[in-house]
Amino acid sequence: YIAGNIVFESRFNLGYLKPIFQRGFLDEKRLRYDEKLIIGEDYILLASALAKGGRCVVEPTTGYVYHIRTGSISRVLELHHVEAMRAADAAFAETHLMDAAAAAAFARRGRSLRRAASFLSLVQHIKARSPLRAMWTALSDPAAVRHMSMPIAVRLRRVAAQFAVGRGGESAG
Repeated sequence: YIAGNIVFESRFNLGYLKPIFQRGFLDEKRLRYDEKLIIGEDYILLASALAKGGRCVVEPTTGYVYHIRTGSISRVLELHHVEAMRAADAAFAETHLMDAAAAAAFARRGRSLRRAASFLSLVQHIKARSPLRAMWTALSDPAAVRHMSMPIAVRLRRVAAQFAVGRGGESAG
């Protein structure tokens, strides 16, 4: 489960699954959502449940349609979200034992969160027109630079869409 929650690296992130829990299990194990987490709260609750002996069964049928509304935070990852996830992961590591495979996946997730934080800092510095800070961030964590392909791809898709609309308008007139 941890390996399926690697930020910016998982092809299908298991954090998008919507867990359903038996209330008795949550009460018995004293598990609750971490209200400080805005993003990643399902992940940490399910990881904690699994660490305390819970079982996970994935229902293959579609139970809901995931739709991103305007203003939705589920697709807008900000630095403070990543820092909150890192803090939640640190607390998880202090309270749960992990076997070798889980520990390796957890370390990989930790690295991905660190790179995500560096990437988001880099983007903030670029937007703030702070080239020296951007260069410092890139040099401090070069692995974060590879994530720059994401905003570049988004920008290229926007330009291509505008170009396609413009070309379609020319041929209609």
